[in-house]
Amino acid sequence: MHKEYRRIVNGADSAVLFIHGILGTPNHFKDFIPLVPNEYSVHNLLLDGHGKGVKEFSRTSMNVWKNQVEAAINDLLQSHKQIIIVAHSMGTLFALQQAYNRPDKIKSLFLLATPLKIGIKFKMFSNSLKLYFNKIKPDDVEGLAYKAACGINQDKKFWLYIGWVPRFLELFKEIKYTRTLVNNISVSCCVFQSKNDEMVSRKATDYLKNNENFKLQILENSSHHYYAESDYKFLLDEFIF
Repeated sequence: MHKEYRRIVNGADSAVLFIHGILGTPNHFKDFIPLVPNEYSVHNLLLDGHGKGVKEFSRTSMNVWKNQVEAAINDLLQSHKQIIIVAHSMGTLFALQQAYNRPDKIKSLFLLATPLKIGIKFKMFSNSLKLYFNKIKPDDVEGLAYKAACGINQDKKFWLYIGWVPRFLELFKEIKYTRTLVNNISVSCCVFQSKNDEMVSRKATDYLKNNENFKLQILENSSHHYYAESDYKFLLDEFIF
């Protein structure tokens, strides 16, 4: 199940907002949320069109997602002084934009697989086909991670997926825009890129490494959705307040 989660703590100064990626799920952060101290509020977003079917995803848009993030932050700022944003993939673009626009309100960022440069590898298509045909083997750890990270219910009517094209064109436009902001972000940011990412190019680091407010680290044995055990332990250990 892909569900939004909110925990609002009365009197809390800070809140943590989690934002998943395109086709993703709030479940991506299931092991991070228990690590958030009890005195912090939490909002784990479910972006519109996710947690549903192929048609529902086709009918949403990038503007809807951006407005949803904006609304969530505005809501949290009514009762909190500052916000920490934790995000994966497309969600990191929204996080960077918010940090650029509200440096006085966004305390810090914790970003996973920031897609400032796309680099599609065959493995992405392979995992997509295995998911579509339900051919993921029990020992295929990357395939299983890909399946667990998918927040859209599959449909065997392959022609319905054509409706996804506009969403990805919007994503590419958003990537290009966010690249222009990165060097001017003053908010403290921890960025974790996966060395074996099948969707994000290693050249994405070129846009991240020059900002002195960014702490960039490479997960040597992980991909876009799959984290090797040692890398995942490192991530969780780094997730401190």
